Amino acid sequence: MFSAVSLNHMLDKHSVFNEIASSETQTDNKSSKAQQILHIQGGNLFVWDDKHSCLRNTNLRSDINDSNTLEDVQFLLCRNPPLFEVQSIIFNQSSNHVALVGSRGVTVLVLPHRFGKDAEYEGGKRKITCRTIPVAERFFTTNISVQLIQASWYPDESFLHLCLLTSDNSLRIYNVQSDSQMPVQTHKLGQMLENSMSLAGSRMSLMSMYSVTSSLGETVVAFDFASPIEYIPKPKLLSNKDPKPIKLQPIYLLQGNGDVLILLTSLSSNKFSKGVLHGPLIMLPSAEDNYGTESCSIRVMKSSPSVIVIATATGKLYHCIALWSNNFDEDHDAGDFDAQSMISRESLSRIELSEGGEVIAPTLYVYETVELELDLTVSDDEPESHDITLHEDPVLPFRYHCCTSVGIHSIAMPWIDKLGAFVNADDENKEVLSDLAQGDPCVVEHVLCTKPTLSSPDCNIIGLTVAADPMFGPSLICLTDDCHCSAVPLLSTFRPSSPPLMSYIEDDTLSTSPLKKLSETNFVDHIRSLLKRDASQPIIRAGAWNDEANDRECLQLLTRATQVFRDEYILKQKLARDAISKRVMLLNEQKGQQLEDLQELNDTKASITTNAEQIANDYEDCQERQQVLLERLELVVKRVKESDPYLSKAEVSMGKELKSLSSKLRQLDNNIKQLKIKQEYQEKKQEKGSGLRKNFPPGGSIASMSLQTEKFKQIILEEGEKISELIKKLNNMNVQVGL
Repeated sequence: MFSAVSLNHMLDKHSVFNEIASSETQTDNKSSKAQQILHIQGGNLFVWDDKHSCLRNTNLRSDINDSNTLEDVQFLLCRNPPLFEVQSIIFNQSSNHVALVGSRGVTVLVLPHRFGKDAEYEGGKRKITCRTIPVAERFFTTNISVQLIQASWYPDESFLHLCLLTSDNSLRIYNVQSDSQMPVQTHKLGQMLENSMSLAGSRMSLMSMYSVTSSLGETVVAFDFASPIEYIPKPKLLSNKDPKPIKLQPIYLLQGNGDVLILLTSLSSNKFSKGVLHGPLIMLPSAEDNYGTESCSIRVMKSSPSVIVIATATGKLYHCIALWSNNFDEDHDAGDFDAQSMISRESLSRIELSEGGEVIAPTLYVYETVELELDLTVSDDEPESHDITLHEDPVLPFRYHCCTSVGIHSIAMPWIDKLGAFVNADDENKEVLSDLAQGDPCVVEHVLCTKPTLSSPDCNIIGLTVAADPMFGPSLICLTDDCHCSAVPLLSTFRPSSPPLMSYIEDDTLSTSPLKKLSETNFVDHIRSLLKRDASQPIIRAGAWNDEANDRECLQLLTRATQVFRDEYILKQKLARDAISKRVMLLNEQKGQQLEDLQELNDTKASITTNAEQIANDYEDCQERQQVLLERLELVVKRVKESDPYLSKAEVSMGKELKSLSSKLRQLDNNIKQLKIKQEYQEKKQEKGSGLRKNFPPGGSIASMSLQTEKFKQIILEEGEKISELIKKLNNMNVQVGL
């Protein structure tokens, strides 16, 4: 892996930053908000050159393999260069469109299909002219007093839309591909006009209305997108088809006074083209200052539930958890679908209806508060205010970076994973709740400081990006206006938990002691707690010091750095060393004791082995003697039974069974004899019948038999007549006797 130190050395000498400093330092009207003209995508590094109105590109992978390519810079020229000063460049998700954002307009630069390493397909050109699309150019030309506050790409990849937040307290969404001058959606954020009219009367001009609402902090200063949610509308009457779900995009809006609004909109459904705005959201626990009156930036972390970070110009960060209400009136009839009927109950993130038909918006629970260290020296004067810009981290989803014009901070929130496990766990699982209650607070690291003292010359940050390429390692790349680019490794303070090695994976077939695992885990956690730093010493990158620099501030800076290194590094490492030494001493003592116990066990094993052999021999002898005794015992029992005059029950039953068998055998013998006699008789009959057949002449047997049949019939008739006469006589005699 290419180390961050080598990457820092390579970027410091790269020619892509040669003329960036001269063009940036010539601008007199410097904003307190840090610029963003640096971006890295894979191995390609992009820098905006405001002097030549072009986007510089270089491939860091080829620069690593060949040091002679440090001078190879490709220029992506604009066909229609922007007339305003570009303050930030924003790439879309597919990295084929770049938004050039300034305070007075936006221009989209369409990147060619092949550039950088594939420049040979363009004929080996070092300069490539790219197509540009001006966005809302007509609007900013006709509205001179309106300033662009923030621009972001719509998160849905199927739509190439750009969201613009302007100083007139409006959020406009433009379609870059079809019509970049007319907004697809326009959302008025808040009741700015009505409040201004009530404060200053009906004759107040529009510009004064903007100034009044801005001074009161009622205008939106930043926004960010949350994870999309789905709405399943109610089926229509007399319709068997299930309605299709509608995908809604929540947008969290931050006002200058600290209030947070939520806007629900959809580009695929006309029913949500006007959006649903609700707020300000309730923040718990409540605070008198409403958690800051100089809010400047908001960031929604990619987690479930949503974790929202709110930044103020005074250097305070609030980590809030957005939880939706579970109250729902089952008997409530919302009627037809309207702008207030939101999300179905089956949806994971849903908005429901109250009894009055209003949207039940989420509640923000402030989990923790972080105060950034913007000035390294202790001063009696009131600290300066700096606009904070929050950047997401593509390497770790629960880490983000705070960028100001005077420094960079990195904040990691490891408790987000425990929060997600707690939400997805069952109600009976109480271990997840205990893990969440014992969760460590966020880890704050002061990465870079460009203004260590109040009298230090300005060295503003004009670019910040994160290199997620495995070749470079996770590094934070920062560009200052003095043409110096720094690369800082992101694993200096917080290291995510790595997967276990194959040698440490436990086998289920082997029995391990749970106390051993518990003791090892507790000791590792103990060392981590000892080495955990409460403060960090940033890399100091300041401008050229003049001779009039305050010696007192320099001494404070040196004292502070020495104190941090002593308390947070040397002292804690000494404590960890003492703990490890004590642990090693105890383990050595336990090892000696265990070796003695092992020697005793070996001696005991040898004696047991000898005794086992003797016992085995005795056992074989016992088995032989037992067999002899059993044979003698069987013989004795047999003789005793034979001499016993009384029969046992088994012998009696066996005798009865034998007698019954003998009687059955006699009957069976008689039956067999009878069958034999019958068989002999039938054989004799068959022999006689065969002899009579032999006496009949051949051919005359049929005629003789017919004659015999006729004779038999005559005889039967004569006998029947005789019987009838006798019956008549008998009847007459009965009659006479009866008289």
